[in-house]
Amino acid sequence: MAEQRFPCPSCGASLAWSPGRGLECAACGYTGEVTDPGGAGIIREYRLDRAAIDAARGWGTALKAVRCGACSAVSEIPPDLQASSCAFCGAPQVHDLPVDEALIRPESVLPFQIDRNEAVRRFRGWLSGLWFRPSALKSAAQIESIAGVYVPAWTFDAQASSQWTAEAGYHYQEQETYTEVVDGKREQKTRTVTKTRWQPASGSHAFFYDDWVVQASAGLDQAAVKGLQPFDLKKLVPYDAKFLAGFRAERYAVDLEAGWKVAQTEIGSAEKQACAAEVPGDTHRNLHVHTTLDDVRFKHMLLPVWIAAYRYDGKAYRYLVNGETGKANGDAPISWAKVAAFVLAILVFLATVLGALATIQTLTQS
Repeated sequence: MAEQRFPCPSCGASLAWSPGRGLECAACGYTGEVTDPGGAGIIREYRLDRAAIDAARGWGTALKAVRCGACSAVSEIPPDLQASSCAFCGAPQVHDLPVDEALIRPESVLPFQIDRNEAVRRFRGWLSGLWFRPSALKSAAQIESIAGVYVPAWTFDAQASSQWTAEAGYHYQEQETYTEVVDGKREQKTRTVTKTRWQPASGSHAFFYDDWVVQASAGLDQAAVKGLQPFDLKKLVPYDAKFLAGFRAERYAVDLEAGWKVAQTEIGSAEKQACAAEVPGDTHRNLHVHTTLDDVRFKHMLLPVWIAAYRYDGKAYRYLVNGETGKANGDAPISWAKVAAFVLAILVFLATVLGALATIQTLTQS
């Protein structure tokens, strides 16, 4: 595929996506919006059983692919962008790969609204607020490699219909007599006990699941993605390659079939909980749920994440910023020397207080 440029209508230089501003020209300062997004402004959701026929393929622009030899994440980057390290773990083992034109093209994208300068500012503020961290961390952390990455995910729509059976339990109380030894003598007493009467129950539950999200990243796990939520999916826009200008886009590692299996399991669990809530009585047991999922549709979307993958003392750490809302989280090394010093200070303080109290008590008694 020939390289696709987005020329500036003012000076002819290349445009790139500028978070919060739109398309921007670094040469002359021109800014503009993506006025003709792919699909004529419509985000399509494809039938799962027709994915091989209906879903568009490839990225719709020229990209090169690089794989990390450490974490196996595959990123698609503009041809003129050099990737000397992995955006997800900071490892330098980055190898070129052929671009896979058979990949399902993203149908929607949540554009970056937080720019790089703001992501760096939040990263530095986060470092400054850390407790029990090495003093050299603030200067040694490699934040110059912070990268904006569009992380892949699937969404699924499905109409769920469930039939359930269970034993419904109804609590009731009875008085019972029991024997207790009091002062060496056996005495009969009564007490109130709760018992359960079990009755068969059955019913049905139906619900339409809209935009059930399954993350498809190799570089970020489910916990990391959940730590950045929520993403406002109402602000998704139809995919256009212009949004990728100047950014990386991760190739999905969880394919459509595997993503749907995850969604089936999670939706099945949600249906079981919903059916459990419909069982009458005070409690239940032996709940069995049979769920069918119909009219299943999907789309491939890209979520914006700023990633500061830095290395300290030979180990990789990561700080993440939700590129839409600015919500952030990360991990950092612990200085066990500082932890030990803090614990020692607490022990010295307690010893001092206890010593003072003992002295006061001695003086009072004398």
